[in-house]
Amino acid sequence: MRLIAKNPKLFTQSSIYVATVIRILLNLLLVVIIAALAVGVYKAGYDLIHTINEPLEIILQHVLLDIVFIAALVEISITVLGYLKDGSVHVRYIVDTILIIMLDEIVSMWFDKPRPGLAQMGGIAIIVAVLAAVRLSVLYSESKHKTDTGS
Repeated sequence: MRLIAKNPKLFTQSSIYVATVIRILLNLLLVVIIAALAVGVYKAGYDLIHTINEPLEIILQHVLLDIVFIAALVEISITVLGYLKDGSVHVRYIVDTILIIMLDEIVSMWFDKPRPGLAQMGGIAIIVAVLAAVRLSVLYSESKHKTDTGS
């Protein structure tokens, strides 16, 4: 059974309108991400200056968390730019973004409440599983690309 639009011209115009609205919203999101990136860099410097009298362990914890937060913002901006450029998002960008955000959460959890070895192993197992998913997605996309191009 084949579906036929009753008014294909209206469908085409509305899809162009929706695509334009999505692109405008993504551009606004990109501006917000750049502002958040600037705030993150400022916060990293502010934390570094104001924790200078703390022990080295506390200073490194603050710096590590700030750097992982900035890396998450960079990954999100790469995903948005990839969508604006290509009109689609590669799975690798999404998995990388998820990996960075999960890493941020796991590291902040470790610093907030130190847990026994079993909970730390669970966090490491999650990271290893996501890394395996990244590797499999890269392998799958490369093999699919080779079969699509006939190489």
